[in-house]
Amino acid sequence: MRLRSQLALLLALFALVPIAAALIPVVSALARALAEEHAARLEGASRAVAGELARLSQEAVARVAELSRSPEAEGFARDLSSGLLSPADAASRGAEWMRARGLDVLAVATEDGRVVTSGHLPGRAGDVDPELSPVLAAPPGVAAPRVVTRAGAAGPEPSLALIAWAPLPGEGGLRLAGGLELGADRARRLAALTGGEVTVRAAGGTVLARAAAPLDAGAPLWTRVGMRLGVGLADARRAIPLGAPGGPAGEVEVAVASEGLARAAGAVLAAFLGALCVGAVGALVAGRLVASKVTRPVEALREASARVAAGDLSARVTGKASGEVGELVRAFNEMTQELATGRARLAQAERVAAWREVARRLAHEIKNPLTPIAMSVETLRDARAAGRPDFPEIFEEGTRAIAEEVRRLKRIVDEFSRFARLPAPERTPVAPGELIGAVLALFPSPPPGVTVEREVAPGLPAVLADRDQVLQLLLNLVRNALEAMPAGGVLRLSAIGAGAAVTLSVSDTGPGIPAEDLPRLFEPYFTRKEGGTGLGLAIARRIAEEHGGRLGVESAPGAGTTFTLSLPAAPAGEIGRSLSAPASP
Repeated sequence: MRLRSQLALLLALFALVPIAAALIPVVSALARALAEEHAARLEGASRAVAGELARLSQEAVARVAELSRSPEAEGFARDLSSGLLSPADAASRGAEWMRARGLDVLAVATEDGRVVTSGHLPGRAGDVDPELSPVLAAPPGVAAPRVVTRAGAAGPEPSLALIAWAPLPGEGGLRLAGGLELGADRARRLAALTGGEVTVRAAGGTVLARAAAPLDAGAPLWTRVGMRLGVGLADARRAIPLGAPGGPAGEVEVAVASEGLARAAGAVLAAFLGALCVGAVGALVAGRLVASKVTRPVEALREASARVAAGDLSARVTGKASGEVGELVRAFNEMTQELATGRARLAQAERVAAWREVARRLAHEIKNPLTPIAMSVETLRDARAAGRPDFPEIFEEGTRAIAEEVRRLKRIVDEFSRFARLPAPERTPVAPGELIGAVLALFPSPPPGVTVEREVAPGLPAVLADRDQVLQLLLNLVRNALEAMPAGGVLRLSAIGAGAAVTLSVSDTGPGIPAEDLPRLFEPYFTRKEGGTGLGLAIARRIAEEHGGRLGVESAPGAGTTFTLSLPAAPAGEIGRSLSAPASP
């Protein structure tokens, strides 16, 4: 950040301190409004919920009483006592009555609590329901809250319901129990009624249902902003117990949000942001006017330094300055004069250093393919001397590899001689298996004690790469891996998919790389090998980056080394090569 901006920002901060101090009484008034409005809204919401629960209790009693006096209930009791209605047919009546009467819980049981039919839990038929026994022991015509088990979509689940019972006519002593569930639907209605959040819990604290009223889309903008920020969310809660005071069956908890708080918070937020913007803009303008007189010589120095950095050594600072800044201006002008004098010598030294680097890189890149070429020639000579019957195939494969390496060497030499750098990649779709096969073709006979493993995942997409440059990179890695295992080991080349890229890996079981060398492994001219130039891995990483990929390494002393080359997959429309990998050599 520039000095002028720093000064302006400092003045803006000083201007904002009085604004923040003025907000303290506003915040206090907002807190008082919150306490009052929370208390009023919570009281009103609690009364509304209590009234709705009383209405639901009366409704449950009325529906049960109406059903118990109906002709169908009378006929059911008569037929069951006379034996005209089998227990199996009787068990199905509960679900029918429950749906027809709009009840959530319904069961017919004997005086001792044995269930004849159950609509909310059909599996209870024929058994004693311990959840209904306390209900049937209470006086009839009174709805009592109870936690019962209902058959849900995912299996039996607990539910808090307002249950009443009434006797059925006849001499069988049958009792009809039914009620309304305080489930998710009624919790949503209660939440909409109170404008807050309603939670239904069992006596042990288990949440059975929860719902919250949606944010009022028609509320003013700042009210909605306050709610979204959490300033007006409910912090006032009240639990309404259901059942006897000493042992309630559950509770309905009401939590309300304060719209007044949200409106106040929105207004404060708007006022604060407005004051903040006005104060900040005013302070920044004033700060720039004051700071411009102080920072003008410094900015002139910065502009002149930028001209010098761009190569213009004739840049000078001509403005007036005094004190330490004036001394800095004089020192800068003297420095640029000295730089202009030594520029020619520096340019000559840079040209010499550049040609040395070009020569080193060219020698390193030419050296890489010589080993596989020599090994191919040696293999051909040995195969011919041994009179091997497959000599034509070995000859064809070896000469093709040699010709390919010679062609690649010629191209690299031409590009180095013209541009003193690696040639720009000419990317085309190449199958990962083809790249691994081409690398292994240059090593038909691995060194003694070395086992070569090849793993190519099926169905890999082609990579968009310059085939020659990627082969050059992989050959360098393979050569390094072989040099790391003079006593033998396992050389593994693999290719796997990695999202929109393909990862090629070269692993060895050598001694590994020391931890202190890993951060510098890809630096130019850094090497621990005798006679090494330290350019191989630097060039390899540059090839990977110019392809839009990444070259990484993982190694630990005694655990071997793995180099991973990640290359982008070729788009489906550009794939012109076969994706099938050649046979392993």
